[in-house]
Amino acid sequence: MAPVARAYPRQKGARSKMGAFHRGILYPLTLFALGEGKLLSRLREIKRLQFDPPASLRAGQESDLARILAHALERVPYYRGLMPRDHGADGPFERLSRLPLLAKETVQRERPRLQATPLPARYAVKTTGGSTGEPVTVLKDRAAAACERAAMWLGYSWRGICIGDRAARFWGIPLSRRAGALRRLGDLVMNRIRFSAFAFDEEDLGRYWDRCRRFRPAYFHGYVSMLEAVARYLEDKGIDARGVPSKAIVATSEVLSPQQRALLERVFGVPILIEYGCGELGPIAYDCEEGMLHTMDFDLVVEVLRPDGKPATEGESGEVVLTDLRNRAMPLLRYRVGDFAERGGPCPCGRGLGTLRRIWGREYDFVTSPGGRRFHGEFFMYIFEELRRRGLSIGQFQVVQKAADRLKVHLVAAPETAAGVQRPLRELLGAEFEGVQIELETVPSIPRRSSGKMAVIVRQIPSE
Repeated sequence: MAPVARAYPRQKGARSKMGAFHRGILYPLTLFALGEGKLLSRLREIKRLQFDPPASLRAGQESDLARILAHALERVPYYRGLMPRDHGADGPFERLSRLPLLAKETVQRERPRLQATPLPARYAVKTTGGSTGEPVTVLKDRAAAACERAAMWLGYSWRGICIGDRAARFWGIPLSRRAGALRRLGDLVMNRIRFSAFAFDEEDLGRYWDRCRRFRPAYFHGYVSMLEAVARYLEDKGIDARGVPSKAIVATSEVLSPQQRALLERVFGVPILIEYGCGELGPIAYDCEEGMLHTMDFDLVVEVLRPDGKPATEGESGEVVLTDLRNRAMPLLRYRVGDFAERGGPCPCGRGLGTLRRIWGREYDFVTSPGGRRFHGEFFMYIFEELRRRGLSIGQFQVVQKAADRLKVHLVAAPETAAGVQRPLRELLGAEFEGVQIELETVPSIPRRSSGKMAVIVRQIPSE
């Protein structure tokens, strides 16, 4: 699907005194204390570099890649057996292409051997469960963490968001006391309030909105499904939400469908920023005013590989594979994040950064038909949006694949509504799902993953 150009007027949201305090004092002091003081200078640098020609950015990326490959060869036990010391006249990208892909399971199993010896003096420990719920722990040196945060603020600046702007975050809530204390401190430094995405009802959504109205955030940040739930609540209640937030909505962690984007823009009246990233490596891409996702090539090599392992060309889809150019504590080279994307081409916005046209989502976000074709969760979003247009009052839904010829669909709907779903659902699924057993079950709510994310597709095929 071609990118859609959107006009994003400059949002003038007032900068409060408290925002100036966070921007000019609290945030810089925190960075200094963490050992990430280079963030602000790094942000200024990449803001300047983003419009450099692709060839110039590629040359800088090549130099950075050469350095991280040399570091991995000298300091990381895992890579010593994979990388020859004598590489002849081969360039860094050729050497990288010969490395095997790095799976999450390998990172879990080989973590001690993936760590540099000796470790940098200061580093952070990041544990991410990811959407699969399988924890992955990565060490990241503080200089790399500063670059990661700078890339985030660069992407946010494309919608007028600045350091110190008030934020409302719809996210997970840590369960342990220590993690909760760190979370509260982080929210204070970021000048934001937080709302739980783990479990909520209509009364909670009402309280969330009252707090947002009083806090007046410049932007929302959160899981797509959580932002959608808030927007649907406000629209159903006839609440005028335009102006809160005042600048933008940052939608992350889940694929944003066109219907969800239209809903958020309609209810809140501000532009949407797609944030594509992963906990292990940080920001991967943000979409510009032309609707194209720009990859953070200052810090990453982003490969999109076809099933045959060759690089995808413009318009082709493939698996996303990442190489971290900054992390000297635990370099991840050719890391498989489990996502699929479509490679883009040059963007009219003028940025020289690489592009993706769209993210297809995780490999477990697909239902496989008996004929072997894969259908992304977005396919089902279209179907259920059409069912709603036909007058069926359906809240949330979840498709569980029990077998190649068996689907179970959870519906947040009245039993009498569900009774009218079976026939139009089969009609919309089409011939590809003919003969597939479809079981409908009405539920009061659909539980979220342990991370707080919503799973539209759940795969429970025994052979997998």
